[in-house]
Amino acid sequence: MARYSHYVLLRVQCFGGVFDEISQKPTPPKRGDKKGSSKGTAMKPITSTNLRVEHLEAAAMLLKAGIACQLKEGEDCENTAIAAERVASDMIGLSTAIAIALNRALKSDDLQGADPALIKRWCEFYSEECLPKTRAMVKKTSAKLDAYGLFLPSRMGATLSPETLEKGLKADELAPGTVAESATTPADEDEDENEKAVAKEDVAEERDQADKPVETEEAEAEAAVDVAADENDEGDEYDEYEYEDEEYYDDEVA
Repeated sequence: MARYSHYVLLRVQCFGGVFDEISQKPTPPKRGDKKGSSKGTAMKPITSTNLRVEHLEAAAMLLKAGIACQLKEGEDCENTAIAAERVASDMIGLSTAIAIALNRALKSDDLQGADPALIKRWCEFYSEECLPKTRAMVKKTSAKLDAYGLFLPSRMGATLSPETLEKGLKADELAPGTVAESATTPADEDEDENEKAVAKEDVAEERDQADKPVETEEAEAEAAVDVAADENDEGDEYDEYEYEDEEYYDDEVA
């Protein structure tokens, strides 16, 4: 009964009703504010309302306190059986509320602004802690409650499909703009710098190769012009020499 009293006090401090803080769909924001603006307020992401980190921590503490209320050998009587039945039913309600909220959060691919890392933590808590421990508690407690005419539900209520659960567990990897996609390690940065340096060297070599034929053609053209000039010079000298010979020959004949 001491463990049950601890659970009840913790339950009241953390959640009210049937875990409406987790399962209930947030009410849409009202249009206009106190100043009379006509523009509505944007809907907050689910990790800021139903599935915020404070609720996750409270659910973990409550689960631990609830599992501790399982009846041990020699503790079963009518009063303790009633208390155990209420705690087991409450654990079913907790797992159902978490499943409802996660199904709502994971129904769209973009998560509607929710924190993917926090969604992953909720999925891990649900699949590794809340659901398996609740099922084990229900199975163990049901056998002791039959003697007192108390029965627990045979079904756990809403659950997550394997596909939805897998999507939630990989939310931080699939979400755009996350560290898994955008972050680079120092080694990657070094490789990028090396690739950039190699690319710059290749561009410089291509430019040099592109410039060399132009220079060669210009040099060949200049050489051809020089050769032509030399030939013209030689031709002029030869003509002048022949002219002198002919003039000398004419003088002798005369």
